Amino acid sequence: MVSSLSQAMTFETQDKCIQGLTPQCQKVLLAVGQIDKDTPAQFSAAARGLQQGTWVALSSPGGSLVGGLKLGLLIREMGFNTTISSTDYSPPNCISACAYAFVGGISRHITEGSKYGLHQFKGTEKAIGDSESQKISATIANYLDQMGVDRHLLDYAQVTASDKVNVLSLAQAKLLKVDNTGQSPYPRWRLEATADGKLIAINNPPNVSGKAPSTLALVQLPKPLPTNIAAPNIDKKADVKTVFLIFYKSDDATLFSQKIEHQLLIQQKTYTLKQAEEWQRKPNGYQASFIGGNDVFEALSQAPEESTINLNSPVRNIRFGVGGFKNIYLALTGTDSKKSEK
Repeated sequence: MVSSLSQAMTFETQDKCIQGLTPQCQKVLLAVGQIDKDTPAQFSAAARGLQQGTWVALSSPGGSLVGGLKLGLLIREMGFNTTISSTDYSPPNCISACAYAFVGGISRHITEGSKYGLHQFKGTEKAIGDSESQKISATIANYLDQMGVDRHLLDYAQVTASDKVNVLSLAQAKLLKVDNTGQSPYPRWRLEATADGKLIAINNPPNVSGKAPSTLALVQLPKPLPTNIAAPNIDKKADVKTVFLIFYKSDDATLFSQKIEHQLLIQQKTYTLKQAEEWQRKPNGYQASFIGGNDVFEALSQAPEESTINLNSPVRNIRFGVGGFKNIYLALTGTDSKKSEK
């Protein structure tokens, strides 16, 4: 019987039980075999119609570095998670180029007994020169940054000859954030100061290299807003002190020529956000302010730190983290959500 690992990667959705997943038994996308230049396109076709949060179970000895990086970007773009699994003819290994595809997962879980390993990259036809090697290393380092993985992971690869494999221990994988089990993969809310010293609370979804598709932010009213934020056309006498700012990276002037309904899904409950102004053209995209009731801020403050919220609209559906919101909201407004806007 020929091992499936010697063949190009294939994809199959199946019900599978994998230790460490919740629930343990669920439908996963099984990815087995060598990664080549056609793998990303084949993955896109196989993953069509699968929901965000689907687990991609990898079993691969590696293959094309470029193919692995592109596969990881697609996994992140589609909002999938990654783990390592086995079949009757393939071991629970994710080696070489597969290791870079693996970190594309939003949530990443290395199963007990599986192997996650790296080594130096090499040319398929000729040796890689120092200049080209530096460029490749810089590309991988940037990719790891975008995926939320410690770029020191690259050091483990660079000190290992291409004919050997440096298999990470689970402790090393967790330290480098390759395995983020038990941690929210979504960025926490943060406070930033604008050029004129005003505070703004900001959150972004996990980044994909070359993309910053959206930003969800909070600003205080009725104080004058920073010059880089569109001033909402809101009645200053209205009982509104805090508004959401929503930014999309887009060049679609037609789409943003009209108001667009937005909803926040928090703990299985839907809250409607009322658009308070026309979309404003910003560098690389469009931004507008939205009003949410006090119940929205209460729900966000009461949601578990490791939970997520969905911002749903005809533009796209995006998932954000809740982590840090309660303290950031308190710092921004000077009060808790139950007392604000009353």
